[in-house]
Amino acid sequence: MTTHELQARRTRLLQRSVVLRQQAACEFQKMEPVFVVGDRLLQGWIWLRRNPVYLAGALAVVVVLKPRAVLRTTVRAWTLWQSLKNWQRARGWSAQTR
Repeated sequence: MTTHELQARRTRLLQRSVVLRQQAACEFQKMEPVFVVGDRLLQGWIWLRRNPVYLAGALAVVVVLKPRAVLRTTVRAWTLWQSLKNWQRARGWSAQTR
């Protein structure tokens, strides 16, 4: 390639880069609301970790107002957890027998 061809190619690539950056900026602007929600969720999580007493209070209110629902959910969660443990144990056994 000659110097002139290389310069022309470089110019085309730089122009293409500008177009691609503009397209990326437009796409990111469309996604900005998702990032805003993600940022708010992250900030909420950080706040909750710094102030766990509010979570404990909310949980206490739910336990007092809906004890059956809490018990039912607790039993379901325990059952699911035990099922997953048993599933992993069975997978381990089946892998050993191969």
